[in-house]
Amino acid sequence: MAIKPKLTVTITCIIVIVCALLLIWVAYLKKHQVSPGEGETTPGEETLSSGGAEGMLSYSQLQAKIDLIEREIERLKRERMALRKGNVTVFHYLPNKIMAEKVNYDVDPRAFVPVAREIPFSDNLIFDTINTLIQNEISEQETQAGFWTGFPGDSFRLLSAELQDNTLTLYFDDPQYFTSGGSNRVGYLWLQIKMTALQFPGVKRVRYKPDTLFQP
Repeated sequence: MAIKPKLTVTITCIIVIVCALLLIWVAYLKKHQVSPGEGETTPGEETLSSGGAEGMLSYSQLQAKIDLIEREIERLKRERMALRKGNVTVFHYLPNKIMAEKVNYDVDPRAFVPVAREIPFSDNLIFDTINTLIQNEISEQETQAGFWTGFPGDSFRLLSAELQDNTLTLYFDDPQYFTSGGSNRVGYLWLQIKMTALQFPGVKRVRYKPDTLFQP
C-alpha cells in the first residue's frame, strides 16, 4: 500500500483537529473577555477564570499558544504541498504464471502478485493508479518473472473513479468491447483492476459501470 497517501490523510486530519482547537480557544477567549473598566488587571495578565483560579492561562499565554498553532498549521500546509511535487509508490496486482499453476489456472486472487509502480502524487491517486494499470505494459523483467496482463486495450479507458461509503465505482468507456471474451480472460482483466483498487484505505468494495463490461 502506498505510504505517502496515508501521510497526506494524517496531515489533513491534524490540520482539521488543530483548526477546531483554535476555534474553541478563540470562542472561549471572547466569552470570558473582560470589558474595559470591569477588571483591575491589565488585559495581558487577565486570566480565563473570574476568580483567578490557579493553573489558568493568561491572555498573553493563550495568544502565544494560538500563534504557535497557526505556525504549525502553515508548516503542515507547506509539507502537504511538498508531497504533491513528489512521486509515490503504488502497486499493480498482476497475474503470475507460477502462482496460477498452483491454483490450476483458475481465476483466483491467489494468482495475483503486487508489482511496485512509482507515479506522481495527485489528489486522485486511485484514478491515476488504475489508469496507469490499464494503459501501461509490463517490463521484460516482469515477463521473465512470470507476470502477464491483457492490458492495454486501444479503445478501453477509465473515465472517472468515485469513492462513497467504502464503495469505489469505476466508470469506463469500451466502445470496441475490449473487456468481452472468454471467462478466464475477462476474470483476469477485472481482478487486476479490483485488487489494485483494494490497496487504498477506505476501499472495501469495487464495482464498474456500465454493467455490460467484463462479460464473457
